[in-house]
Amino acid sequence: MPDELAPTPGTGGPSRAVLRRVGGAALLGSALEWYDYFLFGAAAALVFGEVFFPSQDPTVAVLLSLATFGAGFVARPVGAVVFGRIGDKYGRRPALVATVLVMGLATTAMALIPSHASIGVGAPILLVITRLLQGMGSGAEYSGASVFAVEYAPPNRRGLYGSLSAAGVYLGMVLSSAAVLLVTTLTTEEQFASWGWRLPFLASLVLVALGLWIRARLDETPEFEREVAEEGTSGPGPLRTVLRTQWRSMVLVAALVAAPLALSHLYQVFALSYLDKKGFSSGLGTLGLVIAGVTVMITAPLAGLASDRFGRRPVLMTGAGFAIAFAFPFFWLVDTGQPVLAVLAMATAQGGSVGIAFGVQGVLLSELFSTGARYSGAAISREVAAVVFGGFAPFLAVALSTTAGGAPWPVALYVVGLGLITLIGGWFAPETARRGLARSRPPTSEPVEDETTSPAR
Repeated sequence: MPDELAPTPGTGGPSRAVLRRVGGAALLGSALEWYDYFLFGAAAALVFGEVFFPSQDPTVAVLLSLATFGAGFVARPVGAVVFGRIGDKYGRRPALVATVLVMGLATTAMALIPSHASIGVGAPILLVITRLLQGMGSGAEYSGASVFAVEYAPPNRRGLYGSLSAAGVYLGMVLSSAAVLLVTTLTTEEQFASWGWRLPFLASLVLVALGLWIRARLDETPEFEREVAEEGTSGPGPLRTVLRTQWRSMVLVAALVAAPLALSHLYQVFALSYLDKKGFSSGLGTLGLVIAGVTVMITAPLAGLASDRFGRRPVLMTGAGFAIAFAFPFFWLVDTGQPVLAVLAMATAQGGSVGIAFGVQGVLLSELFSTGARYSGAAISREVAAVVFGGFAPFLAVALSTTAGGAPWPVALYVVGLGLITLIGGWFAPETARRGLARSRPPTSEPVEDETTSPAR
């Protein structure tokens, strides 16, 4: 058998070539989908208030725009239920192909919505509808990509493979931010507000085709195929399974993802509007997002590798602790008015507060649920938490800062609270690094020591 197609040494699992394609699909597939999602966030902070929610008070316009950003989170649990069932009943790959279509087509449609000045209230209504469709697609994307990669991965590298979808999410943010930065550089402020912002959204149609090509080249995961062969797909529905037998894992996931979910969007969306109020250019804000995204693309895989060696819990708790420690310094650096320090603050906040915890999140979500309900369990529990903690984080941050006369200290306290929730969740979480993936049963509360599932030493 050629070395390229030989099973990975010591695992008897997929070949190196297959694993490279799996890793590439997790990274690039997530990047293409989350390009769509983050593009909306950047536009909501920079231009949607003016285009779709005109108001004499700029703060009111920004609040309405950010509320629309949060509305997409309401649809995410619905997408998690729908696509999670597809993923658990019919396969991971068809579910991931479907999310590419929903996300990409909704984003392309946004580019074609007339402004409020053209059609009045119909403009924000159409924006909300397409945002809800975006939310449905994203509701199963990250968790599904993580499950797909983890189920393919060698036992001692599940953390690394699970982190690739997190790195892909931020590659999507880098691409969307770079697209906005390019257009704002090539157009005037008036041109950008009139038609320039639509160009990155139109580009999504090309990304849909690329995403479909990437994911159509992979076979179903061996773990799912074994589950079908042993248990079939005619048993209880995955939603019923997780609610009846694995609800403790769902509650735990909500705490584990609170900080990385909320801070991810807070530092991406609220930070742009905060920098704008401090007199920084929109170009500097988007440049900061690009550098912050690259930082997470480095720290997330490193966190995944560290979790394979030292365990999931200590890595997750390190990320939560960093979020708490950097809550106030972030605003101190931005408030200096120095562009270099403001960009450094964005990169450090994302790379440490989000990148570390986010990097270990994918493998934890996959290891806490059994194969027959893994996609649904991971997606539903994470997306319900996304509504509670993530969707309205930018809106709450703006509201908190406004009530304090523009001061950032209430937002910093909010960040500390989120970090504490995830820190406590990590303390009570079981260590899953040393046990195999559970099949048609909920995972036990104690790790199962096994030579084949021990972390690399």
